Amino acid sequence: MSLQQILGQEKAIRLIRKAISHERIPHAWLFSGMAHIGKYKTALALAQTLNCLENGDDACGHCDFCRQIEHEHFPDFRVVRPEGKNIRIAQVRDALDWLHLHPDRAKFRVLIFEDADQFNRESANAFLKTLEEPPPDTLIILINLNPQNLLETIVSRCQHIRFRPLSREMVLEILRAETELSEDQLELLVSFGAGGVCSDLALQVELMQNIHDSVIGSLTDLSAQCMESMLQRTNDWAKSKNEEWRLVLDVLENWFRDLAWIKHHLPQQDLFHAQKKQELEQCSKRFRLEDVYQFSKDLAEIRKNIELNANRTLAMESLWIRLKHYYTCLLYTSPSPRD
Repeated sequence: MSLQQILGQEKAIRLIRKAISHERIPHAWLFSGMAHIGKYKTALALAQTLNCLENGDDACGHCDFCRQIEHEHFPDFRVVRPEGKNIRIAQVRDALDWLHLHPDRAKFRVLIFEDADQFNRESANAFLKTLEEPPPDTLIILINLNPQNLLETIVSRCQHIRFRPLSREMVLEILRAETELSEDQLELLVSFGAGGVCSDLALQVELMQNIHDSVIGSLTDLSAQCMESMLQRTNDWAKSKNEEWRLVLDVLENWFRDLAWIKHHLPQQDLFHAQKKQELEQCSKRFRLEDVYQFSKDLAEIRKNIELNANRTLAMESLWIRLKHYYTCLLYTSPSPRD
């Protein structure tokens, strides 16, 4: 992996290249932005570039050091990921003890904290001490979704780079290169990706198609019979070991984002469900704009509650009840046709 191979993040790569060329590499970077848009790949490419045996301005990708870093088998490269739901203080202490050792073979010893949003207070405070006085010849990279999830004292001590959501065309280009799916299947992945690329979802295309069709079908119906059917399916999705509830929320979040897009008359080529413009137009007439925004907030709240161990079935069922409520509100507030 090289910096040149990172697609759709030109500004981020330009800032990184500038720091390397001027030999003004900070001791800590913070890469923030939504999931699956290239943050980890960029961190990997940066570690490879700094330690590549070719000594160029980008990683060669084929020397021993580059290959070992790519497979996370390099003695001077380590990635820390959450154990369970948190990055624990024991993980942080172990990683920082390792960081203070002199590089074994590399120019820079690189430590990456992936999903840094999952620091708990104890682990964050333990990490902060090293961030204030970092050892020489080291680089720390934090990868997270939102800098607001980190202590301000951590953010202020990092060089912060924000990664942008990928355009629909860029997502399609990357998926075509990384998968062998049909165009219809690629469109499905784009509708789930919401500006990111998750090639792993390609393994769940059939499941995704079933969930997508069921959810979108219900949004264009909302009859009592349809609601009863969706509540039963929701119960099955909530109890699934494959965490199908996440896919359901993904579909709903992206669909209601598109509804807001339609109601504001924004460019339709940027829709996640661009292939379903007619259904979106019909569905947009079923909800008021304020209810579209409120339901989007409801979705975020439900996702957060489930992550905090709320009852999945009850949480998911409440979504459909709220959805029916917003639709009913429109029916009762719409003006009656004149004779």
